[in-house]
Amino acid sequence: MKVKRSAILFLLQVALCIPLLAQSWPEASAEARAGVRWWWLGSALNDADMRWSLQEYARAGIGTVEITPIYGVQGNEANELSFLSPPWMKMLHDVEQEAQADGILVDMNCGTGWPFGGPLTPIDEAACKAVFLIDTVATGDSPSRQLDGKERPYAQLLCERRYPLGGHREQVIQLYQSRTQQMVKRAAPGGEGYVIDHFDRQAVRHYLERFDHAFAQSGTPLPHSFFNDSYEVYGANWTPTLLREFRQRRGYALEERLRELLGLVDDGNQVLSDYRETLSDLLLENFTQQWTAWAHSHNSLTRNQAHGSPANLLDVYAAVDIPEIEGFGLSVLGIKGLRTDDGFTRRNDSDVSMLKYASSAAHVTGKRFTSSETFTWLTEHFRTSLSQMKPDLDLMFTCGVNRMFFHGTCYSPPSAPWPGWKFYASVDMSPTNSIWRDAPYLMQYIERCQSFLQMGQPDNDFLVYLPVRDMWRQRLAPGERGLLMQFDIHSMARKAPRFISSIRRIDSLGYDCDYISDRQLQRVRVVDGALVTEGGTRYRGLIIPSGTTLSPELERLLSGLAPFVVYGEDETGMSRLAVAEPMRTRLHLRAIRRRNEVGYHYFIANLTPDDVDAFIPLAVPFASVTWFNPMDGSTAPALVAGGAIRIRLRSGESRILVVSPNAPAKDDIAAPAQPLPASGESAGAFIDLTNRPWTLSFLESAPRVERTFRLSRLQTWETLDDDSARVTMGTGVYTTTFAMKRCDLSGGSWMLELGDVRESARVYLNGQFLGCAWAVPFSLPCRDALKAGRNTLRIEVTNLPANRIAHLDRMDVPWRRMKEINVVDINYRPTKYVRWTPVPSGLNSEVRLVRSGDSILAR
Repeated sequence: MKVKRSAILFLLQVALCIPLLAQSWPEASAEARAGVRWWWLGSALNDADMRWSLQEYARAGIGTVEITPIYGVQGNEANELSFLSPPWMKMLHDVEQEAQADGILVDMNCGTGWPFGGPLTPIDEAACKAVFLIDTVATGDSPSRQLDGKERPYAQLLCERRYPLGGHREQVIQLYQSRTQQMVKRAAPGGEGYVIDHFDRQAVRHYLERFDHAFAQSGTPLPHSFFNDSYEVYGANWTPTLLREFRQRRGYALEERLRELLGLVDDGNQVLSDYRETLSDLLLENFTQQWTAWAHSHNSLTRNQAHGSPANLLDVYAAVDIPEIEGFGLSVLGIKGLRTDDGFTRRNDSDVSMLKYASSAAHVTGKRFTSSETFTWLTEHFRTSLSQMKPDLDLMFTCGVNRMFFHGTCYSPPSAPWPGWKFYASVDMSPTNSIWRDAPYLMQYIERCQSFLQMGQPDNDFLVYLPVRDMWRQRLAPGERGLLMQFDIHSMARKAPRFISSIRRIDSLGYDCDYISDRQLQRVRVVDGALVTEGGTRYRGLIIPSGTTLSPELERLLSGLAPFVVYGEDETGMSRLAVAEPMRTRLHLRAIRRRNEVGYHYFIANLTPDDVDAFIPLAVPFASVTWFNPMDGSTAPALVAGGAIRIRLRSGESRILVVSPNAPAKDDIAAPAQPLPASGESAGAFIDLTNRPWTLSFLESAPRVERTFRLSRLQTWETLDDDSARVTMGTGVYTTTFAMKRCDLSGGSWMLELGDVRESARVYLNGQFLGCAWAVPFSLPCRDALKAGRNTLRIEVTNLPANRIAHLDRMDVPWRRMKEINVVDINYRPTKYVRWTPVPSGLNSEVRLVRSGDSILAR
């Protein structure tokens, strides 16, 4: 009887969830809101300004701050707090209390700057390296080569091996253990010192003891999670226990294979691969797993960037609670109307293949979140718009990211002269940036998307084996220089070209995938006709990418999975196990699909130059289908005909699609009376407002613009005959009036098309707020705001800080006051902006009212 009652209750819950999910947005947690890396320059905080900063972040919609202390501000040494000192811990405690009151989670870098290290790291626990001296001598003679002078205080001879060459000559190889002497980069006061040896268990344990002591003595609660930035330990290719660990793990002595290790004898680079695998094991076990266990002992989580490390990225990502990837640069997508800012951007090295490492580990091991360091060096300082952020964010979402962090914002007291305190490489999501005014609309978009992306379970089609040993067997440089292989974002195209090609091919065929390592593959089971990973995630098959070496160990693992294994990017083999997603193959949309308790939901983004409008079937069964628009929070039933769903997305647009096998939908569902976006020549009637008289005044401006301008047609304000307008940063208000006939209001819906907006626009029609246009396409539905007779249109446009900062440089205002690297350009060179040409500000093209007799399905 209890079983029957439980079954009935479960069915009732599911039945109640179906209409709720079909109509309502998921309840958003703090994790669904955007996070931000919070740079503490010199940790020079005070209570009043700290509270003001957190309240500003909360008002904008930020849900997490990640504290990362770095170098200070020139002349502000008296206010700096030494890292983990009692005053520093008191400030952290106060931050935690204020953040809790504001609904914000607090994360913390487990160090200052990066990588881990500091004043308590002794030289014998600092990052370690091998030094090889190779010489040719007469048999029995001593080698003549000597250590470099800078190595002598630290180097220790581990072994010497001699190899006969014939003719009474021999080759001598001496192996020394030394220290890299790398110091913590961008260290905060109290954080300066050597970088730790990440392969040394004792060094890592001693490093973490400093935190134990600081938190225990101060009584400060530990943060929600501890963070570790990308692995930027340079030249660290050794650790004191390596020879012993190598022998135990690989079954032979590395010191007896030095010539093979260095490539002086050809063994197919097997010793080199074994050496790299040993380093990978040591980094995983002695650093990542130990660090995570330590955090868990304090009821905290770990968030980690594995990229850049000399390890199997999948295993290291899987060893933490929240794996994190990084976007680095601006993706060139060709989206219609998106400003590219030629010459002031750098290419994004984080393509689809790179972005999926962190999410793959999370999906395979059943972790809820995949985070991202987002918008690193997206464009040059002071030139990044909200519209430029969205496509790269959408790309990350489609690759499994569901917990984004801005990179970043600096703590800056309100009293600091503009532009305030700045970090050297950042999108600068801060209250001193003009884009902050409309940033809450981006924050709402992020929250809506992530509330869905964090719900349910991943539903990617295939696992793809990561052939890391094939990568490790590559020797990319001769001798000692070729030992260390670090999987950093910028060099993956060189280190994993065949794997990248395989992933792109799978993606082009309409399938989604997650990568899996050897360790993770050992735990895969076959359950009910599917592959199930250790985290309980189901997949339809496993792909062994082209070029993979099938070792006996791998063949043994695959033998039990044989019916589900596809070798190479075999389209027939894939189609035997899974259904390709037509929206990807036919429309070239980016999408990710997740399971939920009543069906599936998709996040879909049109990152192509083309508008799309087509009826498309789905790869999963459906009956009821609902569109959710994360731009404005609206929902609408999808139009269904002949077992296909109509997808209409303009270039740059994104939507969430919720599908359920329940509550069958009839063909040709009537959609709500909202306008379809205009689509080039297919648009209906339009009214061009561009050449009408407009007034332009300034709601906010710095420097102050006093005048009100009467324009005969639209123009951007840096072109006006006014010195202040040419250099100001702020919000200009464009106003015009126009007449509508009563007959124009029938027979269709109207959209306001703003064209090229520089950079975001809040729009009011007859006093009714239509919304904020902050991303392409810059268009808003007029809904019921239009009326017969006289209509008044008000558009509040906010520009970038670029013209104002260039003006300060031309005036020789000394605003660059940060220590160490200060503010540099995208190529890490000191720069001034005196030669910047004025950036367009305001409405930069046509403004039109466009009528369509159709109804919107995806808005």
